[in-house]
Amino acid sequence: MTDGPGIVPGSMPGIVVVGGGLAGAAFALHLLRDHGDRPARLTLLEPAALPGAGLAYSTAEPTSRVNVAATRMSLFGEAPADFDDWLRRQGVPARDPAATVAGGGLFPQRAAFGRYVAERLAEAVAAAPAMAFRHRRARATAIRRAPGGFLVTLDDGGVLPAGCVVLATGHLPPALPAPLRTLSGDARLVADPWDMAALDRVSGTGDVLVLGTGLTGCDVVAALRRRGHAGRILALSRHGLLPRPRTPLPVGPAGDFATAPATGATALLRRVRAAVAAEVAAGRPWENVIAALREQAPAVWGALPLAEKRRALRHLRAWWDVHRFQSAPQIDALLRREIAAGGVLLLAGSLLEARPEADGIHLLLRPRGAPAAAAAIGRTVSAVVNCTGPAHGQALAANPALRSLWEAGAILPDPCGLGIAVDGAGRALDAAGAAQPDLLVAGPPARGTYGELMGLPQMTDQPRALARLVAQGLPGGGEGGAAGHRPAPPARSA
Repeated sequence: MTDGPGIVPGSMPGIVVVGGGLAGAAFALHLLRDHGDRPARLTLLEPAALPGAGLAYSTAEPTSRVNVAATRMSLFGEAPADFDDWLRRQGVPARDPAATVAGGGLFPQRAAFGRYVAERLAEAVAAAPAMAFRHRRARATAIRRAPGGFLVTLDDGGVLPAGCVVLATGHLPPALPAPLRTLSGDARLVADPWDMAALDRVSGTGDVLVLGTGLTGCDVVAALRRRGHAGRILALSRHGLLPRPRTPLPVGPAGDFATAPATGATALLRRVRAAVAAEVAAGRPWENVIAALREQAPAVWGALPLAEKRRALRHLRAWWDVHRFQSAPQIDALLRREIAAGGVLLLAGSLLEARPEADGIHLLLRPRGAPAAAAAIGRTVSAVVNCTGPAHGQALAANPALRSLWEAGAILPDPCGLGIAVDGAGRALDAAGAAQPDLLVAGPPARGTYGELMGLPQMTDQPRALARLVAQGLPGGGEGGAAGHRPAPPARSA
């Protein structure tokens, strides 16, 4: 059958997913599992051989571990232990003894989760013969509207017609902060912390600057130590905050922030602090409040006016991040040991200058709280690793496919600089502010509307909701569609 552009009567509907990391693979998986009896052409564009791994779960670095217990990382809300069961069937506890922490929970290497997603996707493909699925190892370079939908141009020279496009472009590498641009092209700069070959060049006993103290910065410390780096590591961020360690206690949502939600950042902060105090006073973990905020994020975030959202991002984001994105026990233990022994020096402040010289990289730092007129502190390091986080604000400009849609007025940047503007259902907004039912956004690029789309279960729940939306437009769809295809959750191990 020849391809026709888009979903038109008498043709097999064409769905193209741009990006095959976790969000893109989760969308494809749930469309296949839940609605696989409906005929459609489903193409997942992902250059990597393993769909579903993405940036976070494709690393071969053995010290990089998931930062959530495996029992909370299932792709299926109805089978919360699925990933944990899969790991045990694969023999991971025996092959990787360090994955098991006190209490018996598993925090495996990140790559294990990527393999799990790929395996579950392959199973879904095999169980849905009505859908013609293809994993095409290519990147989209341009997307333009055409009769019946879109034409997606690929970097391998191909052009795909689509009646529906799902943008699942995931995270960008970190942007280079202005003070580091003087080091561009210098081998002593690791601009992308996921570049393992660049990290391999950092060795010896010289001091190293790790710029950023979030989860990625912590992972880099562990990776450098495994590589034999024996020098001191200067870990610098504006607030000098480390991710909080994982609690061994059971965590469940506590607190109602969605009923009569706060309309100001300060009021929201007060409510959160009060809820945390109540949980701690009752002997329960403060993490319960974070869990509630994650679940209620669309309502809580949506109630804030734009100015208050920006205010929250400016003043509260660093504190939210270190409580929301907690460390794996193995990484946290290593960091605490290093700090206690003086191997890691945790600094709060700003990098003013980085000057490459023959004897090293000369830095000028201003400690947090120091007056602008105060003299900067000088340091010399042998290397710098940029761990400042994904460049969400550059998502549209940096990705050629997204840029083509933006230039055509088909998508807009999120006003908070968090990705792509979407409505509450995940439909991209065009230049006129109209929601487009055939252009959807999955995962982190939609964070500006949802408030929280950076981890599980949100990273599988939101794509699953998009799959339901798309399925309604397929033959046999409509509200509820052709019920009965959805298979039982994967069986648990004995």
